[in-house]
Amino acid sequence: MYNKNLQNHYLNADVHTATPQKLQLMLVEAAIKNIHRAKIAWKEEKFDVGFETLSRAQDIIAEILCSLDVKGNPQIAKQLASIYLFVFRNLAEGGMTFEVQKLDDALRVLNSERETWRQVCEKFGSSYEETEKAGDSIKLDSNSVPCPALPSKSVGIQTNAALSSTPSQASSGGWDA
Repeated sequence: MYNKNLQNHYLNADVHTATPQKLQLMLVEAAIKNIHRAKIAWKEEKFDVGFETLSRAQDIIAEILCSLDVKGNPQIAKQLASIYLFVFRNLAEGGMTFEVQKLDDALRVLNSERETWRQVCEKFGSSYEETEKAGDSIKLDSNSVPCPALPSKSVGIQTNAALSSTPSQASSGGWDA
């Protein structure tokens, strides 16, 4: 019990100090973790646990979808929505039919997203403290586009990376990281 409370405390601190791109990475990683947990639960024939963890993954993907800023760049938001709808649909279909391949297809996309967001965090920082230290050294070039779903700050990323990723605003609860 004490260990779980300590974990929640650290997660809460991470969420409150993270930049939007780090929050996106945390969401994607949490979705991946929950999909893996569902697959393990299915193998152990713990279908209720599998359903619960798969539902968490779907909730995370729904959060990402809801956070897309269609006003900022409608074309990119539409492309991103199709990517995350693919993931969501595969999770839903896999959950109804217990097809591991559907979950694996969703994982393939999310693993690519995770790598993209790791690179974004390396380039722009993953905490506000790191971003402030970088200060004016973060420059946007003419080929960069604003991330379509940043809640309050605008960070530019290269166009090809923006087409395969989106930041999201995360809450301190509701998803299991």
